[in-house]
This record gives sequence, structure tokens and C-alpha cells, in this order.
Amino acid sequence: MFGGKRTLGLIGTIALLIATVSAVAAGTEIPELRGSSRTGNVIFIHPDGSGINHWAAARIYWYGPDALSPWDTLPEMAAYRGHMADILTGTSNGGATTHAFGYKVEGLGSFGKDGDGDAARSILALSSYPGSIMREAINHGHPVALVNDGDIAEPGTAAFVSEVGNRNLDNEIVRQILDGRPGFEGEQPPHIILAGGERFFLPAGTPQCAPEAVTLDCYVHRDPITGAGPSREDGRNLLREFEAKGYVIVRTRAEFEALRERVNSDRRYAPNVLGLFAADDIFNDVPEERLISAGLVDPSIDVNDKRTNLILFGSQPGTLGYNPPTAAEMTDLALTIIQRCARQAGKPFMMVVETESVDNFGNNDNAIGTLTGLKHANDVIEAAQRFQQRNRNTLILTAADSDAGGMQVGAWNPNQNVAGYNNNPTGVSAQNVSSPLDGRYGRNSPPFLSEPDAYGKRMAFAVSWVGTPDVSGGILSRAQGLNSAELRRTFRGRFDNTDVYRLMYLTLFGTALPSSIGQTAPNR
Repeated sequence: MFGGKRTLGLIGTIALLIATVSAVAAGTEIPELRGSSRTGNVIFIHPDGSGINHWAAARIYWYGPDALSPWDTLPEMAAYRGHMADILTGTSNGGATTHAFGYKVEGLGSFGKDGDGDAARSILALSSYPGSIMREAINHGHPVALVNDGDIAEPGTAAFVSEVGNRNLDNEIVRQILDGRPGFEGEQPPHIILAGGERFFLPAGTPQCAPEAVTLDCYVHRDPITGAGPSREDGRNLLREFEAKGYVIVRTRAEFEALRERVNSDRRYAPNVLGLFAADDIFNDVPEERLISAGLVDPSIDVNDKRTNLILFGSQPGTLGYNPPTAAEMTDLALTIIQRCARQAGKPFMMVVETESVDNFGNNDNAIGTLTGLKHANDVIEAAQRFQQRNRNTLILTAADSDAGGMQVGAWNPNQNVAGYNNNPTGVSAQNVSSPLDGRYGRNSPPFLSEPDAYGKRMAFAVSWVGTPDVSGGILSRAQGLNSAELRRTFRGRFDNTDVYRLMYLTLFGTALPSSIGQTAPNR
């Protein structure tokens, strides 16, 4: 059992008392946590963009309408409220900042700060710490890990360690992961980073590696859609700099497998690891039709295979980026290593896993991509559950900040390609709107086929979309393990996006923080 608590600073205590009084005056019920002498590990899984509708579609396709997916088996749940300080729909950067700091922030620009561009404010976290919960954990000796099937600069992971005025500042975001935040230079990076984003670590103009001669002075991955390669303009090779800090660098499936074999064969081996498995995102988040036109089709997979022969993740066969590790494989390896780090440190660990693919494929109305991302998210949950069953002092918590594309399932004739349906029939033909549906290969392609239901029937369906944006949707947070019962006990009527921080903080540090609802994050 790990011990230890944190106490609020004077500024934070006064601010929280003011917020509590204000909320009570406004008639808002403030759910209060109880303190705990028990602390433990935190595994925060962020399947970005996944509403209840997404999980239902994934269940139907991969497991069957009457089956239980791993997500279904997480025992505790609460309705998640994800609005931002200024807009009703959550954003990836604003939602991640809220999860990392415990305060609602502006939605459109915030990335480890509150606000956009030059107007962005550096803020205190809910604990009064001058940084996120993960930076507080790192700076107090807790091992931490970040896993993302997008690139590592994605806000769902990077907003826990970097603070910038614009989410597009990928090179600066990655620099801060290594060097620390402005004003906090010398902060240590996370112990484990597994994701995409190789191009943000290497100088522009870096040559491409030959397959037989991969070194840290050449790049492995070029984006299969855009062709983008290394992008740093400061001339720094961050791969070399991470290596100088003692990190093991892996970038290919073969290197990942070699590391996994070493870790599994030596129970004392607990290296710091930087794994980068794509130039940018590990997935190819464009519509199905664009994948086909770009030649991203795997001829070794049958056209009728449930997995699809579209190359949704990685690059073409024969390239070094083919068959990258999945989010679940990265999670499983990271958990093995970070648990050893936690034992050596004598403190619990914190880990954030994001399946960004669910969100990005949803924002591109790519049905099979979204369903595959959801399958990977379920596999991540299953890996975390296996770990938690062996390590009971662990919280598994899931939350999505929004609903990507408003994905819906509709019945379809199994013998017909999917077409479209009418929207808003006004009675005036010139005003009629037809919404296209997605089948297995996009528009006008065969429908999806479910796994068998309880009666042994497999049924055809098509996927429809609200559009490409994120919408507020119906988000359900689920949890298992240490303190997970708080979703039922404390948050049964409402689990605010700020409460993600509170529950993680309670578990990692043992301190129950008051709600910040109705309060603006204090300036640092």
C-alpha cells in the first residue's frame, strides 16, 4: 500500500471556499468527496470522441448485440458533463486541460492554459500546484506514462505535461515534454511515452533511414497521406537528447517486439522508453474513399474480412511503418514497465492512455475506422482490467470529452449497398436534403454485419452521422478498482469534467478536493 497526502495552499483553500459559497448561492449541488488514507495507481483511459452510441455500435459489430464488451463490464458509471467555460461542446484541448487541472477553461484555445494565443493564462491546478496533476506527480517522484495511438502532441496526453497558447504548436509541445515547461526548465519527461509523432522530434531535412540501417540520425516514418516528414526548425534532434537521458528509443514493430521480449524475460528490467511509431498519428484519418484512392489497401487481407483491407493504421506493406503496435499492446507493455518503476520509487504511478483514433476517424465520418478505434479502446480497457485484477490498489477511469460525428446505427437490407436517407422533408423538392450512409467501404458499399445476437442471428446495418464536428452527445464515464465506487456514491447524478481531476487526485495523493464548479482557475 502506498501512503501520502497533499495539503492545499492558502490561495487554493480561499479560492475553493469562495467557489463553494458561490455555487451554493446559485443553487448548485456540490458533490463532495471523502478523504482516503489509501492511495494507489491511476489509469485514465480517454477514448476520445466516444459517446454511448459509439460503444453500442462497437458492441454490435465486434461482439454482438446481446454480448458484453470490455467497456460494458466496467462496474461503476456516471453521466459525464463536458461543457467548457465558454461553449457547450467539449474540445480535445479544453477537455484535456480540464481533466489535467480540475478547472473549466475556454474550449477553443486552451492547452495546459486557460485561453488562446497571447491571451492564454498560466493557471494553478485545483490542488494549488503550479501545473497539471501529472506534472505534480512527476515532480514528487511518481512514475508516469503516456500512451496515444495519435501523435504524442495530441492534447489528450500532451496537455498533461505541456502548456502552450495554440494546440498546433506541435514542435514546442514536444520540446516541453523533454525540457519542461517555460519557467520550470529541468522538469523530467514522463518515464514512458508510446505514440506517434516522430517528425516533431527530428530537424527538417533529416534524411530517411534505409530499412537495413535505422539510426537516430534518420527518420523512419513519412506520413502515408500527406508525405510529411521531420519538421523541427530549431535543429535539435530530440531522439538523441532522449537517448542521452537514458531512454530506450523504439520506432518499428521489430524494435517494439525486441523490447517487449526483453521486458518479459527480465523482471527487473524497467527502462525509460520513448516509442514513436508514425510520422504523425499512427492512424490514417481520412474517409474510406480517400484511403482507397491513395492506395492504402492491404492485398493480404480479403475484401470481406471483418477487419477491412483498408490500411487504417500504419503504412503500406513493405515499409517500416507497417503493422505498428496497437494502443492495447502499447498499454500492456507500459503497464508492465511502469509498475516496476512504481515499486522502485515506492509510490503509485499515473498513466494516461488516449485512443485518439476514435475521435479523428469519427470527425472524418469513417465508419470502419471509428469501429476499429473502438475495438482498440476495448482492448485497452481489457489490458487495464487484467492489470487491476492483479493490482487492486489501482483505479481505472474512462471519460470522453465529446461525441465525434454523432455516430448512429441503422438497420439495412443485407443484399443492398448502403445509400442515403432523406432529411428534413419540407414538401419542396428543391429543399430536400439527402444524408449519405456509410457501409464497410464508405458510401454506396456493402452494409456492416453484426456478430450473432442471442438467437444466433447476424444482422446488417449502416452507419449515419450528424456531421463531422464534435457534439456534446451522451457521454458515460465508467470505472473499476480503487475509489471507483465514487461514481455511484458521490457522482451518481453528475460527473463533471472537473471531477476527473478530483477522482484521480484522491486516488494518487489521498486528498479529497472540493468541487471547482462555478470557479475560474486562479492565475499562477
